[in-house]
Amino acid sequence: MIHRQQLLVCASSTEPDRASTQAGFTLLELLIVMSVIGLLSALAMPVYQTAQARSQRQLAKLALMKSAQWLEQAATSQGSYPASLPTSVWQTPELKYRVNVNSQSQTYVLTATPVGNQQADDCGSLTLNQAGQRSAQGDAAMCWSK
Repeated sequence: MIHRQQLLVCASSTEPDRASTQAGFTLLELLIVMSVIGLLSALAMPVYQTAQARSQRQLAKLALMKSAQWLEQAATSQGSYPASLPTSVWQTPELKYRVNVNSQSQTYVLTATPVGNQQADDCGSLTLNQAGQRSAQGDAAMCWSK
């Protein structure tokens, strides 16, 4: 007959050591990983936002060019620049600018005004006139070149 102590010894000797078989991460390791992720995010976010603003500025310049082309075609057929600009000429779903036209019979000024979070862009409003002159609230050369 086997004694109770012998059963306990046999049972405990067949179980693997719990401390050596537990897998996982310690709290300190998780905190270090979270800190690294937070640091990388803090460094990458401004770069991403700058790229977004520059991309939106490119779309606004494209909208101004398309609008200028439409105005020139309309002036060729009508003899003067139209007083308004259809939104179908310049509007796209992703554009964060509003395009307006201020026209006389022989001149016009197109203005792309930023809306929403694009208002934080250093270039501000972009303008283009019938002579092809470009300007911006910020540095016009920098805003129209990139």
